[in-house]
Amino acid sequence: MATAGYERVEPQADAEQEQRELPRNSGLDSEAEMQLGERKRWVMIGMIALVTALIFADQNLMAPNLTAIAEEFGLTMQQRDWYLGGMLSTLFFLIGAPASVAAGYLTDTRSRKTIFIGVALLGAIPCALTSFVQTPKQLFFTRMFTGASLGGFIPVTFSLLGDLFPSSQRVLVSGGFGVVAGVGQGAGQLMAGITGHLIGWRACFLAVGIPGILAATAMSFIVTEPRRGAFDGSQKTRPEIVDIKLLGEAFTVRTNMLIFLQACFGCLPWGMIIAFLNDYLAQDSGLGVLNASLVLTVFGAGASAGGIAGAFLGQHYQNTQRYKIGLLMGLTTIGGIPPLLYMILVDGQKTSIWAYCVASVIGGVLASPTGANINAVLMNTNTPETRGSVFAVYNLCNDVGKGLGPLIGAFLIQGLGRRLALAISMLGWLPCGLACLCLMVTYPRDEDRMLQNITETSSDDFEMDSEQT
Repeated sequence: MATAGYERVEPQADAEQEQRELPRNSGLDSEAEMQLGERKRWVMIGMIALVTALIFADQNLMAPNLTAIAEEFGLTMQQRDWYLGGMLSTLFFLIGAPASVAAGYLTDTRSRKTIFIGVALLGAIPCALTSFVQTPKQLFFTRMFTGASLGGFIPVTFSLLGDLFPSSQRVLVSGGFGVVAGVGQGAGQLMAGITGHLIGWRACFLAVGIPGILAATAMSFIVTEPRRGAFDGSQKTRPEIVDIKLLGEAFTVRTNMLIFLQACFGCLPWGMIIAFLNDYLAQDSGLGVLNASLVLTVFGAGASAGGIAGAFLGQHYQNTQRYKIGLLMGLTTIGGIPPLLYMILVDGQKTSIWAYCVASVIGGVLASPTGANINAVLMNTNTPETRGSVFAVYNLCNDVGKGLGPLIGAFLIQGLGRRLALAISMLGWLPCGLACLCLMVTYPRDEDRMLQNITETSSDDFEMDSEQT
């Protein structure tokens, strides 16, 4: 009975429209591939993946070495948590919020290839310069630009990916993007832990920043931008300005609002994991920098595996029973809470590193399917003309959550200590998971509505062209 309520509802068609199917079943897929060129298409996908890994590798480079950085700059342990863990992480993400809005607007109105290269360089150059900072202010300055790069990166990336793949593949693509980002984060964090232990905390920023500069520069010569809306049946060219009416309608889509809501709650634990968990395990739990970095790397590996599995399962549901995508996202998000609580609350002196790794990999596996599916859900419920702006709003919610998360955590740490503050923060995944469960009702209907709108718009444009000729 439940599944019957969520069967795919095809739009009604008149006699003329019956000759052409909805975009997901039409010949537009092969047509779009022919236009872009299969080889150029995959070159662009590969370059996007490489730059994605490097940008996300930069995100966690400070985490394994917070204490070492604090000691070099003469900060106390309280100042370490407040300035490096709280204020710097908050600045990192809150600067990304307006950058995301600006990039989202430009993505819908300007060349996305140029914007992508610009935001990549905006992160890579300051990342490399971080190796040479001499004061905490200089460190804040360089990391501020890295946050702006990460904020602007999401809208343009998913706008491009939406025009490189049809909806029948987007969940897998979204999951693949999550895996690449997770591998980048994990590899960057592990490298930072190893190089920080051996030669100091500065070297990792050059190791990530310089390849980022080279990759972004190479993109300007070897990639071609895809046609906007190529896989959705939209024949519109790039607009000069964002259609405010269309953008306003995006805020009436219940799926969008649920995703924005879950982002605000869900990013509280993610912000704390990124800012504090590595150093907490190393210092407070007594694991040491290398073992703590290993545990977080295992978490990243689990997240990659969970992202892959979640993407395949989500794509299966997308093509069969779409309401189950919300069920998958909600249950796995809530299920990720216990393993993280175990890692935080267990006595590090009496627990083996292997127990930490088992809990870490389970937590990573359960925490990642939502990220693997949620971007595809947004792509499938919004028109090509508004995707950049919608992803900007989504990333704005993400950045506010991740930015305020460490700041709230720093306040909690001052009053409750690191252990209890981290544990409380993990509970943010509970309302996040509940919001995802509501997508069981809204997502199938909103995707059908978006496809109906594209079909009607394309029909109107066709009739106007026929009248003019």
